[in-house]
This record gives sequence, structure tokens and C-alpha cells, in this order.
Amino acid sequence: MSFLLLPLSIVPLALVVPIVLHVHASYVRYYDSPPYPAPQDVLSSAQTADFTQLPAFSGAIPVLVYHGINNDRDGYSVTQRSFAAQMEMLRLAGFRAISIAQYDRFQQGDMRGLPARPVLITFDDGRLDSFRGADQVLASEGFRATMFVITGQIQRKNPLYLDWTELHRMERSGRWDVQPEAYEGHLKIPVDKRGDIRPFYAMRRYLGAGGEESFADYQRRVAFDLLTLVEQFKSQAIDIHALAVPYGDYGQLDAGNDPRIVPFTLGLMRSQFDTVFVQDEHDNPPYTTATGGGPERRWQARTATTPEHLYAWLRARDPGEQRSRSREAVRPR
Repeated sequence: MSFLLLPLSIVPLALVVPIVLHVHASYVRYYDSPPYPAPQDVLSSAQTADFTQLPAFSGAIPVLVYHGINNDRDGYSVTQRSFAAQMEMLRLAGFRAISIAQYDRFQQGDMRGLPARPVLITFDDGRLDSFRGADQVLASEGFRATMFVITGQIQRKNPLYLDWTELHRMERSGRWDVQPEAYEGHLKIPVDKRGDIRPFYAMRRYLGAGGEESFADYQRRVAFDLLTLVEQFKSQAIDIHALAVPYGDYGQLDAGNDPRIVPFTLGLMRSQFDTVFVQDEHDNPPYTTATGGGPERRWQARTATTPEHLYAWLRARDPGEQRSRSREAVRPR
């Protein structure tokens, strides 16, 4: 067999450019993707003075959820500077971040070893930009976080998502815990002939001329996704403590298209995961309490979130602050 070597001058540019771009993207992804340095001076002196320490409390833990850390104005991503400001505010307010294992023990009623003001910081989706933007900020504050991951993205080698090697390295750092979110279940599916779409776990799929999938087919689809997710984590020797439900929706957010979905899906989730996390649709959840596994509602950061917004929510929902206000209200005048 012989090969004809052609001079680049006669190779169509349209063929060369995508190859060069792909090679460059691969190089950047695997050799130039370290965490960003933590930004400095993210709070003004006035802000620092305003974020006073909140009262100590017990029996409840606020849970925060972030998505990407980048400069996109997509409604959910936050900038690294905004994230750093929120983390510094947490430290000034007296909060200390806990591990997912500590949170798991708390859910089972074991409060031993918890700080006076615990907080669980979580990230959804296993995004590379979240790790790069958060890691050194967490290190500078002495915090840790839990990363929930979509294993289907890892399997597809999507360069925007962390891979298993990186996730294990994160766990070894002591700043990160890794937990499951979905296998292929982080997507939306058609649910009617109008083309409406809903989260993967929330409804029976519309199959076109065949109508809706049967409930038995729905059960098989969802069970396959969740049980595959569990097996993938077991194969990585990562202890499973919790599940972050994609889009926070397992069928409970609207009427759905089958009343059997919620009890089946939530029951399956709770049989496999100690705690099931969702987002609060009103962005004002209470602190989580020891319910034995939830579903537990998380406070969700958004692009427009400021440290003042987060501090106001923490203060309004803080059990210690509420007790202080109650004592003040009944004090004789």
C-alpha cells in the first residue's frame, strides 16, 4: 500500500480548520485546565462590616446549589468574583462548610461533629468551569463542596465536563465530594403531540404515532437510568450518599401525565440514595432538617445573586436568628 502525500497548499482550507480547532480544544482541555486563582478584594469594607456573624443554631442545615461559574448571563451561572464574594460572606457570617458524609449522618439524626453554623455547598452537573472557578476560592476560605455529576457526559468524553480521573483527584484534595445526578437523565423529553418537553424523570415520553410510552416502559426507562448511575459509582469505589434530581423534578412540580409517577420514582430514588435533593421553585426554601432523606430543597444561586441576597435569605431562615427575634418580641417593654 502506498500513500500520496499532498502539499498543504492544495488541501481545502475547510477541511484543515476544523482539525486544527479540534486539536487546539483538546490540548486546552487536558493540558491547560487548572483551577483559576481566587480573586482578591471581592467585598468592600462596608460589606465586610454589614455581614455580621449570625447566631449559632442546631438541628438544621442550609443547602446551596450552584451551576456553572463563568461570565455567561444565562440566568444560572455566576461569575467567579460573585462566587468568591458569596463564600467570603459565608465565612464572615460564621458558616463552615461540611462534607456530604457529615450531611448524611445529620439526616439520620447524628449531629456529632457539626460546626455551630454548618452549610452544605453543592454544584450540579459536574461541569469543568465550576471546578476551575470554585476550587481555589474554596481553598482560600477553608471550605469544601459536593459536585453532583452526569455520568453520561463522562462516558461521552464531553470536554465541558469533568472526567473520572479529575473527579478522583478532586476528592483526594479534601475540598470536594463527588455524588450522582443522572446517567442519561439530565435532558428533556417530548411529552405530547404539541412538542412540549419536560424533564426525563418527570413524565411518560411521547412516542409520536405510538402515543405515550406505557407506565411499564416509563418504569424501565427511569429504573435503568438510576440503577446504571448507582453501578457506575460503585465501579469507581465512590460512596453514595445523595442524589441531585435533574431540574429538581421527579414529577411533583405539575400535574404530570400519570399520577403513578411520583410515588414510583421518589420511592425508587429513596431506595438507592440516603438523601434526595431538589431545588426550591420559589427560591426561598427553609434550612433542611433531619427528615431521613428528603426530598430536601436547596437554595439556588442565579446569575443576578449577590452576597446581600444570600445573606438576607440565610438571616431570614436562620433558626438561631428566629429564636433571637422571638425572645425580643416577648421581652417586657
